[in-house]
Amino acid sequence: MPAYIDQSFEEFQNQIHISNLPTDVNVKQVTNLFDQFGKIIKVHLKRRIVKNAPSILPNPFIILIYEKRVSIDEIMSQRPFFLNDYQLFIHRCLPITRRYPYEAQIITNKILLRIPRENHHEFLPKDNIILDYFKSFIRQILRFERFDDKTLLIEFDDYDPVDICCLSRPHRIRNQLVEIEKCPDEQIARRRVQYQQRSRPISAKLSSPFITNIGNCDLPSSHFISPTLTLNINEHMTQLRLIYVDRSNQLENEHEQLIASLKTEWEQIVKERIRLQRLTLDYQSELQSLAKQNHHWKNLYNENIIEQSQLQQIAKQILSNIQDN
Repeated sequence: MPAYIDQSFEEFQNQIHISNLPTDVNVKQVTNLFDQFGKIIKVHLKRRIVKNAPSILPNPFIILIYEKRVSIDEIMSQRPFFLNDYQLFIHRCLPITRRYPYEAQIITNKILLRIPRENHHEFLPKDNIILDYFKSFIRQILRFERFDDKTLLIEFDDYDPVDICCLSRPHRIRNQLVEIEKCPDEQIARRRVQYQQRSRPISAKLSSPFITNIGNCDLPSSHFISPTLTLNINEHMTQLRLIYVDRSNQLENEHEQLIASLKTEWEQIVKERIRLQRLTLDYQSELQSLAKQNHHWKNLYNENIIEQSQLQQIAKQILSNIQDN
């Protein structure tokens, strides 16, 4: 298992990720801009794919680690920041865990609030209780929509509250554990809830574990109802189909994110290549101009030497005539 799996949330409370930097950026430029917000303990500048690689990343990024978390809060509240006409993209660093392996690469202003899988028999608290909980440490909430009794969606006015919620795990509302995850695609989340609703067996509506008598009449043992819910073939196929669709949607989402990321990087590489080609053409044009000027000055220099030689000969002849007289 890689060492970065299941990183601690506490380690990332004081870290911030800065991207969309100039290609020739250096550490001093960034620290001069952000050291006003507090003491910076460490700086990690990523400019190459691997150390000592000849090629430079078209989109370098830097991670700043501060002494106190209040520095991160102040930076996020004072966005935007600019460096050499580049508007910097800033967000909090998130850990990589087994449960949320791709969360650190997702930027969104929506979260899903759900009941943990191990507590599937529970239901979410009432809406006003959930709203009071989030308003205690998050600013404006744009949208609050309940999909069912176990899942709801919250949309904020910015992506930073979502990262704050992720870094504040675990969440307990009125002593009830709830699970929070980023929602990059609302339609996929809706379909997942719909499939889960369709797959719930009708037999789950039975609240009593077994029935032994009705009124004063005892039922024979053959009428015993097992507390374990049994699924028929159709219900089992529905659950398998749900798992398949859920996994397929997840893989498609990851594939689309990877394609979008590669497309963005490729566009940046193409732009950088065009810029370098233009610089090369400008350099060649300037080189030709300098070569012409150099040739012109060489000709002037040679003419000057010839003229100087002629003047020396004339001067010698004049002196010779004067001496003869």
